[in-house]
Amino acid sequence: MSGNDRQIAYWNEVAGPKWIRMQEAMEARLAAIETLLLERASPQRGETVLEVGCGTGATTARLAALVGERGHVTAADVSRPMLDAARTRLAGRENVTLIEADAATADFGTSFDLIASRFGVMFFEDPAAAFAHLHASLRPGGRLCCVAWAPLDANPHWAIPLAIAIGRLAAGRPRPPHAPGPLAFDDPAYVEDILRRAGFAAISVTAEPATILGRSLDDEAEIAAFMGPAGRLLDEKAADAATRAELRAAFRAALPGYADPNACLRATVHVIMARRGG
Repeated sequence: MSGNDRQIAYWNEVAGPKWIRMQEAMEARLAAIETLLLERASPQRGETVLEVGCGTGATTARLAALVGERGHVTAADVSRPMLDAARTRLAGRENVTLIEADAATADFGTSFDLIASRFGVMFFEDPAAAFAHLHASLRPGGRLCCVAWAPLDANPHWAIPLAIAIGRLAAGRPRPPHAPGPLAFDDPAYVEDILRRAGFAAISVTAEPATILGRSLDDEAEIAAFMGPAGRLLDEKAADAATRAELRAAFRAALPGYADPNACLRATVHVIMARRGG
């Protein structure tokens, strides 16, 4: 395989179906981070927006409402299961175009005012090339706004379950620094360098506190067992149903240490902003 083929396969065969299985819980937990993204991106009436990694279309719907009928949102994702859910959600929205495409290479045929992404840019196999391509998709002065996860130790909703899973199963195979995945953009200097080499200007990568609005601690334990760093480790170790159940219970027991009764979990994200240079 080459390019983003590994990630495309993963999001069609593994991660996408997992997300659909837990779609309501996943969307609920990220709603406040989605609001943070939209506040920083500030889409305006009449603007054209490219959304990278639109998933099931939750952010897409809000972008479309903000740009209005004179604006347009082109929303791209590589995951067919997630796009199918987005098509159901966005049926009848005339100012939205959904495309099954790899944003790292696809020709979207226009110059955008804004490129926005909620956790969709962390999975590029060659992020420097991908962002150079995205840079060329912006109009002069166009802007980029993305959110990505900050380091693991700033995100106990990932760190605590991962530590428990390692204690039960041992650590997984070493991963190269900045390998595609949830923590690929945890180093601001690395992200800034990628964007600078891609031609962007006015670059900022800011760590901001965020809230994960978990519907319940049971949901959060389930998500930790199937998504993110702990979920990847369980997959790598081919954990059986009994082991997963045991670990879900352990995750559930550990979560109240940093969650209030409404399961509002502490998190930190990087807000990545830039403008087309040149």
